[in-house]
Amino acid sequence: MATGGLSGSLATLSLARLVSGATAAALIPLSMAFIGDHVPYERRQPVIARFLSGQILGLVAGQVFGGVFGDTLGWRGVFLLLGAFYLVVGLLLLRELRAGALPPRVLGAGTNPRRLLTGYASLLRRRWPRTVLATVFAEGLVFFGAFAFVGAYLHHAFGFGFTAVGGFLAAFGAGGLLFAATVRGLVARLGERGLAAAGGCAILLGYFGLAAARSPALVPPAIALLGLGFYMLHNTLQTNATQMAPEARGQAVSAFASGFFLGQAAGAWLGGKLADAAGFEVLFLGAGPLVLLLALSFARALGRRPEPVG
Repeated sequence: MATGGLSGSLATLSLARLVSGATAAALIPLSMAFIGDHVPYERRQPVIARFLSGQILGLVAGQVFGGVFGDTLGWRGVFLLLGAFYLVVGLLLLRELRAGALPPRVLGAGTNPRRLLTGYASLLRRRWPRTVLATVFAEGLVFFGAFAFVGAYLHHAFGFGFTAVGGFLAAFGAGGLLFAATVRGLVARLGERGLAAAGGCAILLGYFGLAAARSPALVPPAIALLGLGFYMLHNTLQTNATQMAPEARGQAVSAFASGFFLGQAAGAWLGGKLADAAGFEVLFLGAGPLVLLLALSFARALGRRPEPVG
């Protein structure tokens, strides 16, 4: 991460971002696999939602302080500060490992490349894992292909600086925290299928509201709807990812996370092209209905899912 702040070219910066993403991305799937191993399926969705609340708080803090530090320290200072933060966290984790605080089962013994490839191939031969993986890839592609440009849109449409943009984007986290606070009641009332469908509806309204906003006061509610809808849909996908291959849960959740991140990367590239060609509003108006169709399709597929066990 800190190497990004020392980069002298775009190529070096891109490589530094690639390496930091490859290392940091392992934390979430490992945590989800741990939850899947220790929490029964019928209680797992609220637990994963509470786990998400920590991610959401980090997301909100990153968006707010990223804007503040971007205005005060510059982009290089942001990368250097993040690098120092990760170093401190890494040293604390290393101390935990050396103290023997984690059981051997958590530490793991590794595996060979052939076994990994065989496991992924076996996963992709099964219909339900293919459905979950394809859905999360499409979610990352479509949702974040548009959301990646919300900050640029706010700067372009309203002339906001980085600090103001970060503050507005924090509304996304507020929507996610609302979901985390109400997830138990939502699951009981709507079930997994209803939660996925309702999430798609909220995302549609959020993107339409963002495209139609002509006043800054209308922007936070639209972004909050995006956060609420995204976590309703994504939490349902995450819960199913922890159970789509219980015998290889860590590998299954890693494949899920990889599909999501690959979708995000492809979506940012395609979204940038569409925004350049047609404008931000067209990008948002296109993403909303597509995510809704995706959510309804997954809700329908849940009705044909094999019964979860464990």
